[in-house]
Amino acid sequence: MDAKLSTLRSLLKKKISAPLVKAQRKELNCLVAAIAGAGDNEAFVIWQKVHAEIGIASIEDMTVNHYQAAVSFLQAMLDRCEEKDASKALVSLLLRNSEDSETRQKLIRYCHINFGTGRLNDLTRPQLQLALSWLDQQLHDNCKTSTLLLASRHSITGLLRTHPKEVCFVFVVGAVVGSLFF
Repeated sequence: MDAKLSTLRSLLKKKISAPLVKAQRKELNCLVAAIAGAGDNEAFVIWQKVHAEIGIASIEDMTVNHYQAAVSFLQAMLDRCEEKDASKALVSLLLRNSEDSETRQKLIRYCHINFGTGRLNDLTRPQLQLALSWLDQQLHDNCKTSTLLLASRHSITGLLRTHPKEVCFVFVVGAVVGSLFF
């Protein structure tokens, strides 16, 4: 019985300490390459972080037992890189859409009030999306207001509504001047 138990333990140790197979190494390399392509780090630095995270000195020390932890760590790194890229794109869009200094100041004020900071790079992706939504609403409202003002200026009824005293004064002056000449 002890011999069978001993044999079973040795088989389990061999299985746990088995080195990575080629497909596993290839998947890890693909994840590292994707992170290096999406982020600012080189593959060597990323591998160092993986080794530190799972507690090994080199890839040769990595076993099947370490594989899932390495994949999870690398996937989390890749997700952070993609999140960072998406946030950069949103910041860029906010800055392009608020080129007017007054609009930019309103945007910064909105961010200070709602998120506690006016630094767009410090905001999370959902906060940036809210800020972009607010900015779009502001731009839409400003465009709508200016269109209404232009339309009301060009119509007589709009002119009467916006400047009734001035229109009456011009009418009275015209009537007086007309009665003097005709």
